[in-house]
Amino acid sequence: MLIFLFVTFTAWTEGFESQAFFPPNNWLIVNYDALDACWYRAEGGYSSAFSAACYSDSAYVGLSHTNIDYLISPMILPHGADTIMDFWCRTNGISHCSLDVMISSVSPPSLTDFSMLASFSIADSVWTNFSASLGSYSGTPVYIAFRACDIPLRQAIFLDDISLPALATQPPLCNGRLRTKGMPVQKYLQVWGTHFEMGYAHGYLLGEEAMANLVRFAIGTSSLHRVTPTVYEYFILPYFRSHFTIPQKYLDEAQGALAGCMAKGVDLTHPELGRQMTEEDFLCLSALPDFNTFGCSSVSGWGQSTINDDTLQGGLVIARDLDYTAGNYTCIGNTSVIIACAPSSPDEERFVLLTVAGFMGCLSGINEHGVGLCCDYGYIKDTTYIPANSLVPFTLSCRDAIETVDPDNSGIHDIYDITFSMHDSSSLTCWDVHLFSPYDGAHPVPAGILEINNAHDSLRLTSDNIIAPAINSDWNLVVTNHERVLYAPPYCYRYSLMADSLNHDLHLSTQRAIDLENAAAGWGYYAGTIQQMVLKPNIVAEHQDWPCIGVSYAQRNQGAHVIPKMWYTWNELFDGVPGIEEHGGFPKHPEIPASIIAGPLYIPAGRHYRIYDATGRDVSPGAIAPGVYFVAIEGARLYKIIKIR
Repeated sequence: MLIFLFVTFTAWTEGFESQAFFPPNNWLIVNYDALDACWYRAEGGYSSAFSAACYSDSAYVGLSHTNIDYLISPMILPHGADTIMDFWCRTNGISHCSLDVMISSVSPPSLTDFSMLASFSIADSVWTNFSASLGSYSGTPVYIAFRACDIPLRQAIFLDDISLPALATQPPLCNGRLRTKGMPVQKYLQVWGTHFEMGYAHGYLLGEEAMANLVRFAIGTSSLHRVTPTVYEYFILPYFRSHFTIPQKYLDEAQGALAGCMAKGVDLTHPELGRQMTEEDFLCLSALPDFNTFGCSSVSGWGQSTINDDTLQGGLVIARDLDYTAGNYTCIGNTSVIIACAPSSPDEERFVLLTVAGFMGCLSGINEHGVGLCCDYGYIKDTTYIPANSLVPFTLSCRDAIETVDPDNSGIHDIYDITFSMHDSSSLTCWDVHLFSPYDGAHPVPAGILEINNAHDSLRLTSDNIIAPAINSDWNLVVTNHERVLYAPPYCYRYSLMADSLNHDLHLSTQRAIDLENAAAGWGYYAGTIQQMVLKPNIVAEHQDWPCIGVSYAQRNQGAHVIPKMWYTWNELFDGVPGIEEHGGFPKHPEIPASIIAGPLYIPAGRHYRIYDATGRDVSPGAIAPGVYFVAIEGARLYKIIKIR
């Protein structure tokens, strides 16, 4: 008896329509040249609303090539000598664009293992069909890469309706996905799992850009570099080895990042150091801010300051510039990225870093409870005595403070978790860290400035706004690059400018917060911004499907403050992250550990106090209707009171 076995190999077509993000799940994008152009989802497709697109990089000085950007398919299984893949493509100009179609049978796909399948010159502005044979790979699982090369200035290439053979069963490449949104294109990276797994995904998906930061920005001999190779090898690295201690989880993450880079086939050679980068160099990149300075500023408002904004409705908003000098900031802008982290450890929670590729620390970040920080450099450091092995890179300490669940075990996620975590920190430089949280009944003090160096630390609050130039508001804080409580502040044009504006009108909308930061950007030595961002902690905590994080990055020698903002919801940044459940034991809206008072509440003479209603709005002083209220007394705990008549 003959038994016939029929196996159906079902072809499929990717039209970039089915999901709200780009690229689709199991597709991979690689910004190989680490410049500003990258594959993204564009409006206008061959048969429907969207397509994949890549636009031109401008001619960057010192680089011999532009536009080497990969869009890589999931693993597919060609079947039969007549297996064909085809796609539709066009350009939007009259000059020729180059598109290479490449193939690899290695899993996970290393860029060095891809070989040329076909090369096409795309010059038509109408959709044209192209095809390539996969017959010689029949029965072999393969990946297909579409490589955009040499796109002329002000042109773009568009790709749609890619018809491919059946998908092959494949394990996940890594615990991460790199997405793009735009244009102008922005990148966001999703990582999850252990610290090693998150590091591996970071290295595998952003390794080329991490190396670009090390080679083009951090270490080199040009005026654009932060440190020379000699200073790095003979001062910074030895000092890092002798004076810094790295928490084990970040050692694991750096080792994972190196492993991910190696699996991807990333060239780890630094041409001016004459050696390959190691996990120690990635960690030292996160410590580099301890040795150097950036210019920064930020402004926050809440309560009466934001009560007139229809979206904020009294909730907190913070706008922040990360500044640097003209010429340097474009490199960092090209490699800027949002990283949405979902660690699997039960004592850690989801958080977002607004950072650059290869940098594991936190200069700006926020966790799922809306608690976060923005680091600004301070003015007066104290390095008179720093024992060996006494330092942790400050940006890693900041990250640990926002990724750890309730560090001070108070039952509430608030800015005091961060001050608790940082209180005993030693610092090689000085910092003014803008701390923030939602503004509500659980967070009557939603913002403060941690001024910290190796000798001292202090929390600056709105009560310190009386320091000249004064800000006549209990609802706003401003930070530039100097202390105001630990040391007498020097004159700062940017601080005075924002203080004058707030004294004229204390009210902040989202746009006005941006406008204040725009006014502070581009002044004097700091002729631009690397990153500009707006964070809305109340919305992060309460409405995770609303836009809550807006960012722009420097691009093509334009500061971030003149580039349009891209807005993200919390759910968008974590959409599709698998296997991560809410951590137990910590309610999303915790009960307030307050004393309940029966009868009159006596307030000691001379103590300042505030009364808040159940929504967190300040109702003191004034007539108070019956209801539930919270009284915050200076130097005491929070009291919950019920007024019955």
